[in-house]
Amino acid sequence: MSEAKDRELRALQAALAAEHAAVYGYGVVGGRIGEGQRVEARTAYDAHRARRDALVREVKDLGGRPVAAA
Repeated sequence: MSEAKDRELRALQAALAAEHAAVYGYGVVGGRIGEGQRVEARTAYDAHRARRDALVREVKDLGGRPVAAA
């Protein structure tokens, strides 16, 4: 693997780990917030899940094995 591709893969893996954390965080928050903020939290949760899934595909496309959620 070229150095540039390796750097790209590491960056994608770091972003994926952050998205795993965001998805987890919104899952925790969703059970504790009031009804008025639930729609906003759900929208953000769905956006982070979509980003996570896209990053998983990008990592796989580069030949990497996506990091698991911590």
